[in-house]
Amino acid sequence: MIVDFKVTQKPNDLCELGDMAIRAKEIFEVKDLAVVADKGYYKSEELKKCVENGITPDVTKQKHSNATGDKDFYAYNFDYDKEKDIYICPAGEKLSFYANSTKDNQVIGRRYRNVLACKDCEFKECCTKSVKGRIVLRQKDQDFLDTIDLGTQMNMEKYRRRKEIVEHPFGTIKRSWGAYYFLTKRRLSVSCEIALSYLAYNFRRVINILGITDILRRMKERIRYLSDVPVYFFYFSKGINVRKDLF
Repeated sequence: MIVDFKVTQKPNDLCELGDMAIRAKEIFEVKDLAVVADKGYYKSEELKKCVENGITPDVTKQKHSNATGDKDFYAYNFDYDKEKDIYICPAGEKLSFYANSTKDNQVIGRRYRNVLACKDCEFKECCTKSVKGRIVLRQKDQDFLDTIDLGTQMNMEKYRRRKEIVEHPFGTIKRSWGAYYFLTKRRLSVSCEIALSYLAYNFRRVINILGITDILRRMKERIRYLSDVPVYFFYFSKGINVRKDLF
């Protein structure tokens, strides 16, 4: 079932995990929550936001390739020795810290390399195209990310189930129902449009799970309950102004 969504104009999901996880926690009214997301949501700031709000994230890390494309020399195959603060490459050579990595005058990580070892290494063409040899970047929050990675690896069975559960609604709505693109413009209109698609999907799922008879019974019970509850009618005017009247 789809319980929440957010329309965004951003080209990726890197900055969405924290806020959406917090919204889900509020909807379900739970103290603790576990969330599972694909590697498109893997960002240290968002993962930290989850942990700080009592949410356990299981998100697989992104595997960045080296310049040669040889998987045996991807960065995750370089082992880090925390006590010595060095990396051990797949060829067994030690890469030492030589400089901080910065962005917008902020330190975002530490760089490691071994120029002499890379110079005569028989695997250099498989590892890097740089004349000065291979450079490995360790992110500032790598210790925290390692903890997240370990937790995700311990829950890989749950993570694999994510594909079976989460990808299904999009496949149904886009392929079976032909909703490959939006018919409206502006975020408010698009939000209404996709909300109708998700509402239809949820109705379809409920019918498959409960059956028509049980759905009608529950709706009648709900109507009797709502007969004693004040009803608000919302009117959307131009832009995003909202007026509500009590009936």
